Amino acid sequence: MKISAIELEKLLDEIPVALTYVDTNGIILYRNKTAAQRPLPKGTREPGANIRDCHALPESLEQIEKIFNGFKNGRKTPHHYISQRTDLKELVTLTPMFEKDQFVGCFSTIHPLEIKGVSRTF
Repeated sequence: MKISAIELEKLLDEIPVALTYVDTNGIILYRNKTAAQRPLPKGTREPGANIRDCHALPESLEQIEKIFNGFKNGRKTPHHYISQRTDLKELVTLTPMFEKDQFVGCFSTIHPLEIKGVSRTF
C-alpha cells in the first residue's frame, strides 16, 4: 500500500522533530510544521530561502560550507552535531541525498535532547 504525497506531508508535520530538505546550494525546498515554528537567530526557513541566511554566527557558515563540500565530494554518511541554543541542546543530523551518485540535496533533522517535564530515562 502506498501513501499519497498529501498523506506523507501530514505525517511529517506531526513529527515533533524539525525536518528540512535543501538543494545542493542550501535553498530550502521543504520544511515540516515543526521546522517552520522554530525560532531562529535571524532569517527565515520558508521554501526558497537559503539556510545560510538562517545562521547568525560566521562559524556556523564555515561549518555549513565544510559539510556541503564533503557531500559534494562524495561523503555519503550523515553529519551529526550537538547544537546548544539558550538552555536547550539539540541533536542535528544532516543526511546527504544522492541520485545516481550525484549529490542532489541534504535532509536535516533537529531533535531536542532534553525535553522539559520529562524525567524518565531508559
